[in-house]
Amino acid sequence: MPRLKTYSDPTKQAFYRGLEKLTSELSEEKINEIATRTGFVERCRKVVPAIFLWNLVMGFGVSLKNNLAMIRRRYKQVSDIELAPASFFDRFNDRLVAFLREVLQELIQSLSSSSLPRNILKTFKDVCIFDSTILKLQDGLAKLYPGTKMAAGAKISVVMSVACESVKNVTIHAGSKAEIKTIELGDWVRDHLLLFDMGFFKGSLFHKIMKWGGHFITRLKSNMNPVITRNNLASRGRAIDVEGKKLKDVLGQIKRSVLDVNIALPCNFRKYAGVARKTEIEVRLVGILNEESREYHLYITDLPSEQFPAEAIAQLYRGRWAIELMFKELKTNYSLETVMSSKPEVIQALIYSAMITLVISRKLFIAYRDAMALKKKVVSRQAWAIFLTENSKDILRMILKAGKIECSERELFLLAMSETLDKSLKRKKLDDVWNI
Repeated sequence: MPRLKTYSDPTKQAFYRGLEKLTSELSEEKINEIATRTGFVERCRKVVPAIFLWNLVMGFGVSLKNNLAMIRRRYKQVSDIELAPASFFDRFNDRLVAFLREVLQELIQSLSSSSLPRNILKTFKDVCIFDSTILKLQDGLAKLYPGTKMAAGAKISVVMSVACESVKNVTIHAGSKAEIKTIELGDWVRDHLLLFDMGFFKGSLFHKIMKWGGHFITRLKSNMNPVITRNNLASRGRAIDVEGKKLKDVLGQIKRSVLDVNIALPCNFRKYAGVARKTEIEVRLVGILNEESREYHLYITDLPSEQFPAEAIAQLYRGRWAIELMFKELKTNYSLETVMSSKPEVIQALIYSAMITLVISRKLFIAYRDAMALKKKVVSRQAWAIFLTENSKDILRMILKAGKIECSERELFLLAMSETLDKSLKRKKLDDVWNI
C-alpha cells in the first residue's frame, strides 16, 4: 500500500486512512479471487475485475444518469482497455450478479462499529432495523417481478445495523412478496434488539425472537383488541382498573398520558400433521398519548418495564427512521429509483452496485465523522452523500491510486478521440448548408 501522507489535521488522516483501509479489506487480489470463484471472469484480459468493480460502483452508484454506455466509456478511461459495446453489455449477466453479491457480503463482514458512544449498545450486541423499499420496473418484467400497486416492481429488503450504521443484509424479491416472508431469523438474534414496522407483525415471529434470546419493538396493529393481563404502572387516585379488559374498551375510558400494561397476544403456528396450533404469548404494550390528536401511539415489546420506561420504548422505536433515511440516500443520491432495463440481470446488478456504493460511503463517512467528533464538529450524513456524488470521479481516482491502479489523463484524451468521432459520415449534416 502507498504510504500515508503526514498531515497535522487528524480529519485528513482519517479520510486517507479510510481509503487505505477500504482498499486493503477489498484488495485487488480479493476482488480477483471473488471474480474467479463466481465465474465472472476466467482470465483477467479484457476485463480487469477490480477496475470493472470500482468503475461500476463509483460510476453507476453515484451517477445522476445510470447509463451503461457511460459506464463503458469510463471503464475505457480508467483501464485503457477497449471493450465493444456488445461485449461490455453481455457482462451484465447472472455471473456478474453473483460477483457483486459476494463483494457486498465481503464488505458487510468487514464492517466495524463506530467509535462514538452508543449507550444502547451497552445493553445489546446490536440494534437491527428491518424494512423494505419498492423499486418500480418496466411492465415487461411483471411475470418475474409482479408488483402490488404497479405492474412490475422489485422489493429490496434490508437489515440495518445501528452499531455499524450500515447494511447488515440485503435480499431482492418480487414487489408482491409479503414483508413477513422476507425476514430470516435464527440464533444470531440473541442479545439483539430488533425494530420493524407492522408489515412484519406476527405473534409466532415474536415468540421465536424471545425463544432465541432476542428482543423486539414494533407497533400494534389497529385491528387488534387483546386482553390486558397486568398493569405495569401504579396509578394514583381513583384510577380505572384495566386488568382483564379488552384494550379498545380501556382506551376509550382512560385519560393517563402513558399506558404500560401486559397483554395476551394471539400466536398461530404453521399446520403440523394437518392441525394448526394456536396459543397466546404475554408481551408488554406501551401507549403514549398524542396531545394533539388525543390518540395513543401503541407499541409492543418484550423489554422489561423496570429497565426500559414507556417513554424509552417510544424513543427507541423512533430510531427506526434511520432506515428510511438510508433508503432516501439510495434513491436520491445513488440513483436507485431510476433503474430502467428490461433485463433482470441488469436490474439485480445495478441494485447490488448501489448497495455496495452505500456501504463504501458509510465506511468512509464513519471514519471521517468520528475524527471530526474529536474536534467537536458534527458531520451530516446527507451532506456527505451529496459530497460523494458531486466528487465521485475524484474519489474513484483516489480509490484506484490507493489500490495501486493508476490511470492518467492520456486515457481521458484517447477516450475523447474514440467516442467523439463522427460515425455517420455519409449522412447529410446541418453544416453542409454552408457548402452550396
